[in-house]
Amino acid sequence: MGLRRWTHGLWVVLGVGLGGCAGPRQGTYEQRGFDTPSNSCRTHPALCIGPESVLPGVRAAEVAVVVAGARAMLDEDAKRSVESVLKECADLARSQVLLRYHEGKFPTPAQCKEQVYNAQSESVSRAIWLGSQMHAVALECVEQKFDSMMPGRFSIEPTYRFDRRTGTSTLISKEEVQLLKQPRFRHELKGTLTPDFVIHTGDPLQVSVVYDFKFPCTNVSEPPDWRSGGSSLSGPTQKESYMQAFRLGTRQVLRVVPRLGIFE
Repeated sequence: MGLRRWTHGLWVVLGVGLGGCAGPRQGTYEQRGFDTPSNSCRTHPALCIGPESVLPGVRAAEVAVVVAGARAMLDEDAKRSVESVLKECADLARSQVLLRYHEGKFPTPAQCKEQVYNAQSESVSRAIWLGSQMHAVALECVEQKFDSMMPGRFSIEPTYRFDRRTGTSTLISKEEVQLLKQPRFRHELKGTLTPDFVIHTGDPLQVSVVYDFKFPCTNVSEPPDWRSGGSSLSGPTQKESYMQAFRLGTRQVLRVVPRLGIFE
């Protein structure tokens, strides 16, 4: 199904900025103590993007969202506007986390491999730990922006069971996911799919576009590859699994990479 398809419905045009993304919200990732994006870029140019090397933290993006019937698709203008917000949230997350935990510097490859402890007292690589922190900030930013842009038309980190034999997907409730994250039940989540950000028709099983944030640990010039979605390196990638589970085309399953942009 092509992304250039125009759908009928109500257009909602909103001007949004990222100024509200940095504020803490109860029960979510704590963001106090961070510098503002613009100040961060002035003092740490390596973290910045764009022709003037200034992170557009207060730049407004006009977002056109199509509210339509079954299997609503984003047209190209709406898709570009949505993705501009996703890119800014990714850039903001990278800048804030590196400033707070790494003095605004990129870790070296050796530092990325070092073992640290996460909130569950589990030993993980610094790359995984930093990526987790950046995901939390980015998704908090996304939630704040899209709550007003397209309420009811998106999900953040939804979890699905995909039956490859029947080609059907089932949404797992947030409450059940939290229960299954306990060590004794964690095996029940094996093989489930949890994309970062999903745009849908209002029914989370009717997915229009999937976006996954990818946060490389060190500074890179190429986007990281899609991870294998299975237990075997020869298994399907995350992208392939999303395409199969939601019956999407390659341009409807995308990576969001700070500084670099959006990639298939």
